[in-house]
Amino acid sequence: MAVADLRKSDMMAHLLDALDAGKDIGHYGRLVFAMVARHFLSEKELIEYLQKDRDFSEEDARSLYQQVQGKDYNPPR
Repeated sequence: MAVADLRKSDMMAHLLDALDAGKDIGHYGRLVFAMVARHFLSEKELIEYLQKDRDFSEEDARSLYQQVQGKDYNPPR
């Protein structure tokens, strides 16, 4: 259900599709994804999605999640 909710946004659907295809979504793509997805996905699910980026390790994904969560980042409007 949470992924379906994320797909309601064109931008998030684009990022989800790119990650599912194993594409590199870049630093800002990962940051925006983490800022938005943390409100819809569990920590585990979010980290698993970020790892689909071919250039992003589990350690990188966990670090980004903790940074976004710790600073309570919110997506750009």
